[in-house]
Amino acid sequence: MTSSTPRRSLLRAGAAGAGALGLASLAAACSQPSGEPAAAQEGGAPAGTTTLRVALGWIKNVEWAGLWRADDAGYYAEEGLSIEWLQGGPNAPTVMASVASGSADLGIAAGQQSLLQSIPQGNDFVLVGSIFQDAPGSLLSLASHPVRSAADLKGQKVLGQEGTQPTIDALFRLAGMEPDYEFITAAFDPGPLVEGQGVAYTCYLTNQPIILEESYGMGPDDYVVTPYSQMGIPQYASTVFGERSYLAEQRAAVVGFLRASARGWADNEQDPEIAARLAVEEYGVDLGLDLEQQVRENELQIPLTRSDLTASAGMFRMDPALMAGEMYTALRAAQVTELPDAAQVIDMTLLDEVYADGIDL
Repeated sequence: MTSSTPRRSLLRAGAAGAGALGLASLAAACSQPSGEPAAAQEGGAPAGTTTLRVALGWIKNVEWAGLWRADDAGYYAEEGLSIEWLQGGPNAPTVMASVASGSADLGIAAGQQSLLQSIPQGNDFVLVGSIFQDAPGSLLSLASHPVRSAADLKGQKVLGQEGTQPTIDALFRLAGMEPDYEFITAAFDPGPLVEGQGVAYTCYLTNQPIILEESYGMGPDDYVVTPYSQMGIPQYASTVFGERSYLAEQRAAVVGFLRASARGWADNEQDPEIAARLAVEEYGVDLGLDLEQQVRENELQIPLTRSDLTASAGMFRMDPALMAGEMYTALRAAQVTELPDAAQVIDMTLLDEVYADGIDL
């Protein structure tokens, strides 16, 4: 790492988690709740309010922009909810572990692979919505040697975090090729790419390109970001889930959470700086977040919340056929074998209630 600020680099790296296909959820901890005014925490929730403990798949940065907007605007309170945000991050239990143990009511898994793999292991999890319609996992390359397909990687050196090799292998297999590249482990700073140690670097399009701009003086014309989805690996990210029994018992509360959250994400599109300030000054105040970087990250992640499906049916929608088809094909190309029946673990009926009167909330 060439930067002298490894902590900032770590904070910038938390978009979708690491691991095969860039989908493994980094973590969600049963940490101290935050995001509520101190008086509300000390005095407890008002009578008649339902408390939801929500485990996040990463630290309390701007990745959760729409949630911070919804909380700050009082949308959860309007639904009769008091939210305890349980922070994830390094050395924290996974969101799956938090929900399975009962220390969290809902989880938001940063990546879908580890969530899906946890279900055949005896967890009766149900997926009720996905914030990001396309995960930010990507390949980063320089404009002088752009990488836009597996063919561009043949016989080349690829820089990436340990555990991302199955992603690259899958890219080759999906292109009808045997994996043919040299993998070089790299940290979360793309400096080795700048130095010419490899032709591509596994990244999150919401993070490392910002480092190229801020730390290496590059502009958008100096580098190329190729999302995995453009190479045959579509992925959901930041997926909301819970135990099937809990969702049945607290259906109204979960519907309210989804509705309020969707309103917050819609608000976030209007001014990305507001949520960035909330992350820096309130929810993640102890994390040393940089406002300029958080604003830029938020701008880059907003398009990931949109798809043709959300345009017609509302935010957070998931397509069981897409998951069972192209998404599962990509996972199997990464040699992931045990996967649940997508139709059985995705439940869009809660979002049907959210959008019963139309997608404009």
